[in-house]
Amino acid sequence: MIRKAGTSDIADIIELEKNYYDGYSISEDLLLKWIENGNFFVFEENSKIVGSIYFEFLAEIKDLPWHHEPITGLGKYVYISEIAVESDKIIDILFVEVLKMAKENNCESIVWLTGVKSNHDKIEQKFLKSNGFEKYKDVKNWECSPNYFIDDHSLWIKKI
Repeated sequence: MIRKAGTSDIADIIELEKNYYDGYSISEDLLLKWIENGNFFVFEENSKIVGSIYFEFLAEIKDLPWHHEPITGLGKYVYISEIAVESDKIIDILFVEVLKMAKENNCESIVWLTGVKSNHDKIEQKFLKSNGFEKYKDVKNWECSPNYFIDDHSLWIKKI
């Protein structure tokens, strides 16, 4: 079952993120702001959260640091800010919800940033390539955590 995330889900989302992102997670304070922004969804199986996704509407195609204040309002691009799943099959389920929201809001494209090295990057790369996303540009000096920059990420786009 897919539903909007709530404040009572924070501990479970953090645990899911830590498993997905090799021990890393968004801070509880920032996660609360993202949930309050309204575009944060979780997927439950047997009363357990096994997937989450947070997206924002942007007016332009750009990369955002992973740890960032929520972007409010509507724009013509849906930007996937965070995803965490227990298995790659759950990405497909969550993506259907994002695609539905994008179409309802007359968006042009979905924008997704991912790398190539980590296990989660490989899961996302496989998903992107099999779902019609095209590489838009390589991103240099992407801030994956506060004041820590990496050079192995790219922006991917799927026109709606």
